[in-house]
Amino acid sequence: MEELITLNGEDVKEKNILRTLMYGEGVFETFRYNGGYPSRIEKHYQRLVEGAKLLGIPTVSKDDFFYYIDQTVNKCRETDLYVKTVLISEGNLDYSLIPYGSKLMVVVRPFRQTGKKKISLTVAPFKVHSSNPLLRIKTTNFAEKVIAKRYAKEKGFDDAVFLNENGEVTETTSANIFWVKGKFLYTPSVDCGLLPGITREAVIQEAQKEGFTVVEGRFYLEELKGADLIFVTNALNGIIRVGKFDFLAQEED
Repeated sequence: MEELITLNGEDVKEKNILRTLMYGEGVFETFRYNGGYPSRIEKHYQRLVEGAKLLGIPTVSKDDFFYYIDQTVNKCRETDLYVKTVLISEGNLDYSLIPYGSKLMVVVRPFRQTGKKKISLTVAPFKVHSSNPLLRIKTTNFAEKVIAKRYAKEKGFDDAVFLNENGEVTETTSANIFWVKGKFLYTPSVDCGLLPGITREAVIQEAQKEGFTVVEGRFYLEELKGADLIFVTNALNGIIRVGKFDFLAQEED
């Protein structure tokens, strides 16, 4: 007999796009569309392409990438939008096979600020491994971050910071982390096992222009003690200050 797949008893018609659902074989990008594309949108597209190459997913052309986003955005009345693009793999459900195609899903909704000038952080209850290649792309294989985020919320914090197998600081579930001591700006290096964020890159470049010495390296939690400022960055919310980190056991002014 042929393979049969049902959802709540009803036949599933588009079986060829189920690989992303079953295996987390997809890549995504999120950004704020405030009356137009962000200035670093080309970098978002390029990172999507690089992630697709790692997973063997045929990529979408740049023209189609923008066309599908425009088609979706133009259906909205609002002009300040959250946009998420997901490259979904198409193929046989044997996960060992390379997908033969892809589709671009676009999710759009009104953009809402976090509403917080400062966020609180805790440490994730498990470690990540710096050799994991998925940490360097934005993959739909997101369960690890879901668990850590829920853990943080249950403890009364906004987000969780991951440590790697060596106990070194990496990133939060949705942002890169920085801290300042005097004229030195510190952030974990990519080889610790983290996403090379687009806003992270911009902050590093701007800090250097402002005369800061930027140090990308391997750091333990203890090295955040005495920081003048701790903040996190991502493409949606920009820069957000950390007001509380339970490891430090104190409120930042």
